[in-house]
Amino acid sequence: MTRSRNPYLAALCGATILTAGAAWATDATPAKVASVTPQQTAVDKDLTKLSADGAAAFEDIKLTRRAIFEGRTDDAKKFVALADTGFNKAKADDSVYTKAEGDLTPPPAKSDATKASGSAATPDATTDAQKKAPVAWAPIDGSITILEDITGNTAKTAAVGDANKSLQSGDRGAAIDKLKVAGIEVSVVLAVVPIDKTIDEVHQAALLIDAGKYYEGSQQLRMAESNERFDMIGNLGTPKE
Repeated sequence: MTRSRNPYLAALCGATILTAGAAWATDATPAKVASVTPQQTAVDKDLTKLSADGAAAFEDIKLTRRAIFEGRTDDAKKFVALADTGFNKAKADDSVYTKAEGDLTPPPAKSDATKASGSAATPDATTDAQKKAPVAWAPIDGSITILEDITGNTAKTAAVGDANKSLQSGDRGAAIDKLKVAGIEVSVVLAVVPIDKTIDEVHQAALLIDAGKYYEGSQQLRMAESNERFDMIGNLGTPKE
C-alpha cells in the first residue's frame, strides 16, 4: 500500500515552494561528531534531515487505523507492530532535536492548512508549564519554503527551476546551494512529533489491538496523531545585499 504525504505540508506546496520530501531522508549529509545531549536545542542541530523510521512509523499509524475501519484486523496488528518498532528506532535517530513546544514556530499559513487536514479540530489542552518544558521531537516530514515573492524576477525564477532539476536528480545539496547563490530566502518547515510521548501511546495502542480491543487501540492512535506539530526553522540562505 502506498504511503501518503502529510496533508498539511502538501497544502503548503504552492508555486513558491521547493519540496524536498524523501530526498531529505536519504541524504548523505554527515552527522555531527559531537554527542547530542537532552538539553541540546534545535539551533545546534542539522535540521535538513528527516527521521526515516519516524516518518514510516507515522504512516503505519494511519494504515493501522484504516485497517481497523475496514475490518482488516490482521493488517491492523501488523501495521501497529511496525509503528511500535519504528518509533523506538526513531528515538536514536540523529535528526531528533530538543525544543520546548512553546518555542516551535508554526508557519504563517498553519491555521488555514490545518483546517484541510482536520488537525485544527483537536483541542489543545497543553498547559503553559508543559509548553515550556524541553521535548525531544522527531521530524517526520518537511519542505523547503521560499519566503519571498519571486514573481517577475527572471534570475530568481530561473534559479528555482535549476534547483528543482537538481532536487529531481536526488542532489538536494546542489538544490539548496543554487537557491543560496541566487540570494533567495528559504526556510525549512518540519512536521514533528514528541518522540517519547508517541512511543508510549503507540505501544499502548499495540497492546490494546493485540488484545482484540481494536476500537480502543484506534482511539489511542488518534491521540498519537494529534501530537503532530509544525516548526519553521530560520533562514537557510544568505540573500544578496
